[in-house]
Amino acid sequence: MKSFVVELESLLTVVAAVLDRKGVLLEANAGFLRLFAASATSPIGTKVAHFFRQPNFVALMAAAEGDNADGYHGLLTISDYAGTTRTLRGRAWRTDTGLRILAEYDIAELETLADAVLKLNRESAVSQRSLIQANSTLTRSQDRFLEDSLTDALTGVGNRRRFEQALETEINRVRRGEGPLSAVMADVDHFKRVNDEHGHGVGDTVLADLGQLLKSQTRSTDVVARFGGEEFIVLMPHTGLAQATLKAEQFRAALAARVIEALGRPVTASFGAAELADGEDRESFFARIDAALYRAKGEGRNRVVAAP
Repeated sequence: MKSFVVELESLLTVVAAVLDRKGVLLEANAGFLRLFAASATSPIGTKVAHFFRQPNFVALMAAAEGDNADGYHGLLTISDYAGTTRTLRGRAWRTDTGLRILAEYDIAELETLADAVLKLNRESAVSQRSLIQANSTLTRSQDRFLEDSLTDALTGVGNRRRFEQALETEINRVRRGEGPLSAVMADVDHFKRVNDEHGHGVGDTVLADLGQLLKSQTRSTDVVARFGGEEFIVLMPHTGLAQATLKAEQFRAALAARVIEALGRPVTASFGAAELADGEDRESFFARIDAALYRAKGEGRNRVVAAP
């Protein structure tokens, strides 16, 4: 039987690839190689795990684990050698030797719908109803694509891209003199131990539970995002450090009192909080949040530390 990559070898609109467990690219069709077309170097035979951005390769392997025929399905954000990313919609399956990937370029769907709208615009008034329906479909597709591209597939909260966009907007708002900005970062305590002792499926449940807890206890104007791995961040517009620290303590206490059903016990997390200082840039702001979180973990975990 031919490899599914061979069957799809010449297709440019479909991505097909086989990787081993270490992320080395074993086979790839023209659609996958299209991602790296700007480089004269073929990625086949090299480690490409780091090009998988959302989910990352480790998370993708875990999500595709088991005998479930569906494996992982959803958005795949993959970068090229220059760091430029493309978001695809597709599936991934675990095999005995690694990972199979089959995806398509999402933009093709939007382009098809856009062409349909343009065609209908040239038709007579008789086609007006169809035009409205096509426009509605295009809008829904664009909205869904945008929402998916800003959402962490595992937890349902925002992803790092969502946080970065919101942070830039909020820093500009503060610079216009429109109120303070604070942020709280959370890191699940001993998360590696949870994965090692109970498996990645339970670990994923812990992350999803924490994401939903943070989302349920924040305002609609706050931005909750999974920053990476077991780290989450909550961006709080119009919020000073004292209020953000108090909110972080509420998060901490609620999580510590919550029994994770799949685990049979609660988990805890450490929290760092900071308020954007006058004239401070995003790098310095984030560094202070991260330093506060590091102190919380260093001082025994399951606590909140506010940055000076």
